[in-house]
Amino acid sequence: MHYSASLNTFLNSAAKKDYERRGLWPADSLKATAEEWKTYGQSEPPEGMRRGADENGRPAWVPIPPASLADIADRKRREIETARDAAINEGFTHTFGETDDIVQTRQRDRENLTGLAVSAQRHTEETFHFRAQSNATYELTASEMLALADAAQAHVSQQYAHSWQLKSEIDAALEAEDRDTLEAITW
Repeated sequence: MHYSASLNTFLNSAAKKDYERRGLWPADSLKATAEEWKTYGQSEPPEGMRRGADENGRPAWVPIPPASLADIADRKRREIETARDAAINEGFTHTFGETDDIVQTRQRDRENLTGLAVSAQRHTEETFHFRAQSNATYELTASEMLALADAAQAHVSQQYAHSWQLKSEIDAALEAEDRDTLEAITW
């Protein structure tokens, strides 16, 4: 086996002539020892380390550098968006008469609520059937249906407002180059 520091990889010595014929054999390749191959080519690195090269171009475990602040900020934004979507989808507790039940607010649930609200606006004298998460069906007046749709919209808006606040905190920590604050931001 050979090792190339520039490619940070082991190369099969038997294929050297093929690589050279195609101009692909790295100039910095060194013959690796069996121990180097076993340690750095076949084993898992210690915690917090990865394969790299030492000052002589030989394989070695080197520390994994900390993520850049921009990478951390991007990861945090994705985490916030995932948590926001989960919070929206979980729904909220609503009181139907004397019973508390969960109103789900996944995308299809919001579309259903919007459709029921439009119908309630057009047919103010009718009642509407709404099935909550427990599979219980509640009969609602038009005004109750509109209030439920408004509550659902408020729930979704609250989740977005919370995510916007957290994203502003991410931006501020990034601008201040404050790694600790950036890492501490969670939903």
